Amino acid sequence: MILVFWGTVVIGMIDNLVYPILVGNRLRQHTVVAFLAIVGGVALFGTSGLVLGPVLVSLTAFLMETWRKRTADGRTAEEGG
Repeated sequence: MILVFWGTVVIGMIDNLVYPILVGNRLRQHTVVAFLAIVGGVALFGTSGLVLGPVLVSLTAFLMETWRKRTADGRTAEEGG
């Protein structure tokens, strides 16, 4: 019983706190954004959300940045080039 508690609570919490710090630099995301992406990914996708959450947040940020650049100065996305 103690081993189950240790594995789920202590190691799980350490993993949720340390993983964003390690992955956040590689993703070029702020630690809080990476943490929320991981927590949200796990809530939506389960264990695979550890990877899918940050990937989807990075993809969304990239698409939003591209859209913002293409529509700068009041242009439409088709005119943005």
